[in-house]
Amino acid sequence: MKLDYDMISPLTGNKCVIVEADENLAINSYMCIETGYTTTDNFKVDSDVILQYEKQISALMKKIKFIDKETNLIWYPAFMPVPGAMLYCEGESENWQWKVARVVQITGAERIHYPVVGKEGEYHTSRLDVDNAKVYNKLDFESALNELYNIVGEQNED
Repeated sequence: MKLDYDMISPLTGNKCVIVEADENLAINSYMCIETGYTTTDNFKVDSDVILQYEKQISALMKKIKFIDKETNLIWYPAFMPVPGAMLYCEGESENWQWKVARVVQITGAERIHYPVVGKEGEYHTSRLDVDNAKVYNKLDFESALNELYNIVGEQNED
């Protein structure tokens, strides 16, 4: 994947960060393509946004976050759900990995094992196949991202 980068990463010192502006919210989002870490202008140390965000993410993501002392921004490993798949990190703080899992259909009697919480008699029709996720070294985010893009491409062909 050939990308044009916008800025230098505080994690690597290399020009490998893509900046995406959200003009409606007047904030920028940043993604370091070499590391897979991401942040926004709102992810300031000790902000209410961080307190809320950290209630929703895994203990691993909190443990391996990166604090940029120059900008006071907190960078977290990416968590990317897309139609058909999800890219996420998993493991222990020193020995974690990137994973890409596909969404698979649930059919027949198997659906009874996947009830919709709070909806009596309703069952999910798909699930994330974490047992068969593709695994990538924590230093190889680009390959994990390419895998995710390949799955999205397959979805768009259908």
